[in-house]
Amino acid sequence: MNLDKLIELAQIGDNQALGIILEKFEPMVKSIVGKYYGTWLEFEDFLQIGLVGLIQAVYNFRKDANAKFSSFAYMNISSEIKSFVTYLNRNKHKVLTEAVSMENTDDEFTENADYYIESVDTEKKDFLKEYFLSKSLEQLECNEREIVELWIDGYSYQEIGDKMEINTKKVDNTIQKIKKIFARNIEEYNNIAEIFGGKYEI
Repeated sequence: MNLDKLIELAQIGDNQALGIILEKFEPMVKSIVGKYYGTWLEFEDFLQIGLVGLIQAVYNFRKDANAKFSSFAYMNISSEIKSFVTYLNRNKHKVLTEAVSMENTDDEFTENADYYIESVDTEKKDFLKEYFLSKSLEQLECNEREIVELWIDGYSYQEIGDKMEINTKKVDNTIQKIKKIFARNIEEYNNIAEIFGGKYEI
C-alpha cells in the first residue's frame, strides 16, 4: 500500500495504517531527536515528543499542498521538539547542546546512529504531563489561562469568580474546556503507546 493511501486511512482513524507510517518514519524522528542531548532526560522521552509531531503531520497533511510528506513531517517533528525544548528551557532545565537547523529539510537520515542519552532519576511522567498541560494552555485565551492557573493553584470556582469578577458558570466552562483539550493531547500521545505496545504510555 502506498504512502498516500496509508495517510488517507490514518486520517479517518485507521490505527494500523498510522502504525505503519510511524514505524516507517521512526528513523527520521530518531535522527532529528539525536541532535539534542539531555543528561537528566532519557532519549525515549524526546522520541515520544517527536512521534507526537509525526502524528500531527499525518493528521494535518494535505495532498494538494504541493509538498512531499517527508518534508512536511520533518518540519512538524522539528517544530514539536523545539517547542518541547523551549518549554524545558523556560523551566531552567539543561537539555540542549546543539540545535537542529530548520533549513536542513532534506529526506536523508541515519538509522544506525548512537542515540544513547544518559538518564537520571526524574519524575518524567509527571513532567511530560506538565508539558502537555502547557501546550493545552497555549490554546486558551489570556483570561481563560488566568482562570485555569488560579484553579491549579487551588482557588475554588467562587474564589476565582470573585477575583476575576465573572460568574462561576464561566469558570466551570473554562475548566471543562482545558480538561477536554488536555485529554485530546494525552490521547494523541498515548496513541503511540498502543502502536508500540505500551512502551511510551503516560
